[in-house]
Amino acid sequence: MGEMKERQYFLDVLRAAAACAVVLMHTVTAVMDNMDMGPYPAAQKLFPVVRDLVSWCVPVFIMISGYLFLRPDRKIRFGQMVTKYCRRVVLALFLFGVPYAWMELAVTEGGFRAGMLWQGVLNVLRWQSWAHMWYLYLILFLYLLTPAIRWVLERIPKTAVYVLAMVLFFAGSVLPFFRQLRGMPQTALQAAAGEMIYLFYYLCGYLFACQEKRSKGQGAFLVCLSVLLAAGIAALRLKSFPVWMAYNYPPTVLLSLCLFGAGLAGERERGGRAPKSAPFWTGAGKLSFGVYLIHPVFINLAYKYFKVTPLTLWSGASLPLFFGAVLVLSFGGAWLLRRIPILRRYVL
Repeated sequence: MGEMKERQYFLDVLRAAAACAVVLMHTVTAVMDNMDMGPYPAAQKLFPVVRDLVSWCVPVFIMISGYLFLRPDRKIRFGQMVTKYCRRVVLALFLFGVPYAWMELAVTEGGFRAGMLWQGVLNVLRWQSWAHMWYLYLILFLYLLTPAIRWVLERIPKTAVYVLAMVLFFAGSVLPFFRQLRGMPQTALQAAAGEMIYLFYYLCGYLFACQEKRSKGQGAFLVCLSVLLAAGIAALRLKSFPVWMAYNYPPTVLLSLCLFGAGLAGERERGGRAPKSAPFWTGAGKLSFGVYLIHPVFINLAYKYFKVTPLTLWSGASLPLFFGAVLVLSFGGAWLLRRIPILRRYVL
């Protein structure tokens, strides 16, 4: 019962929802990046909208980590961070990333040879496994920095943290947005500054954790604001807005903050009481990391091996059906992997 009282169920809801959003995002981007969509004008308009609307998934994952690891009431040592949490990420990188690298090498070279065994390991060390594994390198870097970040946060006022967050938002999101809008070239230093948006999200998780009280109705307000932001994002993309950004697109940043804030406000308005759906969301949340790791397997099998995509028999229902199939397989596969005790304990 003590665990039930302390557990914050909105994090499980956000984890599960973000996992679903990741699957949908990669379902559409795998088509957009590898197929000629010219013969499918409806999909050509729809898929970019879908991608933009679900890009909040990775920012929310990062904010969850910041909320849990940077919160002031949590004590965590560097050794614990390395031996428990960093180890988990490293094991996931090698247990999943190396086989993915082998698969990619085999497809690229049209067969498998013994030298690929070591080449796959090297590719993971060089950040050259499947594309979605980039998130594990990012989160590993943030985990390694966590003790130092906590040390700084304990010694500076909250106002300074808000100022720092605004600077990171401006440098990592606003400036890149206006450079793209004006068609200005981007230097390597400016591209590196854009990556600071991930530290911004991590710090936002901390700032959310530091908020003690919320006014009544704030959750409903943030939900309404999220709907308006999503509508604006969709409208801009349908009008062929020229700016293409990933997780630092300013509307995506704002939508991510609103969704996380709405979840936290709803949790606090319940007074920490477990909702009736808590067991479902807790189970789904525990599967989210496994879903993230394995969902591209099913997408790649469908697209590259079976030559089936949402465009194969294009209709208004083909994308939801394809996404639903991949989602069910991903959650089912993650559930099976968690039945393996060593994976459940050390990786998933």
